[in-house]
Amino acid sequence: MILEATIYTQPVAKARARVAVRNGHAIAYTPAKTKNSETEIRCLIREHTRGSTFGKGVPLHLVAIFYVEKPASKPKRVKYPTTRPDIDNFLKTLLDALNGYVIPDDSQIVQIIASKAYGSPARIYLKISEVE
Repeated sequence: MILEATIYTQPVAKARARVAVRNGHAIAYTPAKTKNSETEIRCLIREHTRGSTFGKGVPLHLVAIFYVEKPASKPKRVKYPTTRPDIDNFLKTLLDALNGYVIPDDSQIVQIIASKAYGSPARIYLKISEVE
């Protein structure tokens, strides 16, 4: 099985968990921006999955390209963003959104090819396939 999709949303880097004290107890929570991005990715990928997901325990290969809007101040010759956010934080948000929804467990991903580039509109291209 192969899942190939383009998700038209602004890629968001996974933010660090925050800690707050409530009723004398420390609780950790995911910041709203990250949580909202994960929910949006799940909603937008729904049309590509059609209820099908990958089987549990199947090794998977992931290709992900994160396209971000190019600032007007950047010259035309600059093709790739070399500033923050880091690509691994984009990946964490994507994998957390897919975990338990498209793939049973993100630990099943054994190969990843990922890149970030400038592109308009902002979007995430992903392709997930079973490793042969």
